[in-house]
Amino acid sequence: GAMLAHVQDQSCTRARVWRPIRRSGSSQASSTMAKVEEYAACRQALLKFIDENNCAPIMVRLAWHDSGNYDSRIASWPECGGANASIMFEPEINYGANVGLTKALGFLKPFKAKFPGVSWADLIQMASAVAIEHAGGPKIPMRYGRRDASGPEACPDEKSRGTAANAGLPDGAPPYGCGASDAPTHLRNIFHRMGFNDQEIVALSGAHTLGRAFKER
Repeated sequence: GAMLAHVQDQSCTRARVWRPIRRSGSSQASSTMAKVEEYAACRQALLKFIDENNCAPIMVRLAWHDSGNYDSRIASWPECGGANASIMFEPEINYGANVGLTKALGFLKPFKAKFPGVSWADLIQMASAVAIEHAGGPKIPMRYGRRDASGPEACPDEKSRGTAANAGLPDGAPPYGCGASDAPTHLRNIFHRMGFNDQEIVALSGAHTLGRAFKER
């Protein structure tokens, strides 16, 4: 029967994903089912935790900031950045734009301990998808199998994406580190680097209406 196998895509534009291939053997089938069940159980546990702790917004922010250093112009991984859990490490977690996100990582550590087969990169993105669903958004179809960054060496330099700081995340106010003279140009410089069009930039930016504002962030 069809099974799910962990396949690494060498391209940096796509995460490793679980894809159906045909294999035989009850032990392989059992292993695959155990993996699927672990991910499903983790998802349900996250939904319950987010509901009880009212922490949906910070989960979305963590996932976005882990992904937001992606650069489609770079072919090699992990240099291209993206959803690889590099935000767990210094210096990236200490970048100004990531203030407060150690709290979100702390929320997720018990889940990683309970569900060790779920990669950190997948866990961060799963929590965000569950958070959006809990907040009244859609149930987002997810593909899992993301590879974790191995350590601080995977953290992109603050200025490596053509910005003055924060490894390519957008600036909150001028002057813009990318050299843009106005906010629309700045946002296009940031998000076109990741492959977004203007419509997608507007849709993504709407997530800033989720949660509360903090003066120090």
